[in-house]
Amino acid sequence: MNQLLKLSYEQISDQQMIDLRSQKEFQRGHLQGALNLTPRNLLKYGKHFLSKDQEIVLIVAKENFQELPALVEEAEAAGIENISAYLLAEDIPESNLEKIQTIPAADFMTLEGNYRLLDLRHPDEITRPAPEKHLVNIPIEELPENYSQLDLNLNVYTLCGSGGRATAAASYLKKQGYQPIVIEGGMGAVEAFNKGL
Repeated sequence: MNQLLKLSYEQISDQQMIDLRSQKEFQRGHLQGALNLTPRNLLKYGKHFLSKDQEIVLIVAKENFQELPALVEEAEAAGIENISAYLLAEDIPESNLEKIQTIPAADFMTLEGNYRLLDLRHPDEITRPAPEKHLVNIPIEELPENYSQLDLNLNVYTLCGSGGRATAAASYLKKQGYQPIVIEGGMGAVEAFNKGL
């Protein structure tokens, strides 16, 4: 692990922070401004969200830190070449953790009022249509170019197949000044609600 520098919390400044932990861990508490991209999503969508001109710091749970060298190698092969350091999630003071707001699918389905439902799935993969009320479809890889079409004054509920991309998008939108809310369980949970399960 020679090429990656281990940072302490105090060394964090204006780097691009990528939190590699699962959506649930991220939702429970994360560093302000961090983007939640699991290793798989980092490789698939990272280049759409990350600047080539700014250092990237990976936030990882202590138990997964051994996986970093292989991930950095894969990221470089995918064109993400500016990963310089890592920070253990356990080293972030609890008082500095933020949470991402979530809502159970059943509660979302009974919402009244004005809001935006942001479906992050690609049109080609949509086999289970999202609820149509206040719906906007922006595939996650197109979010950085298109998020400004969302109204800053409305709650934005994020939705995908199971919640991973919805959490990633929520972390990005929060950094842009929005108040995103992740629909727990994604379309699977919405569909289960519709079927009365």
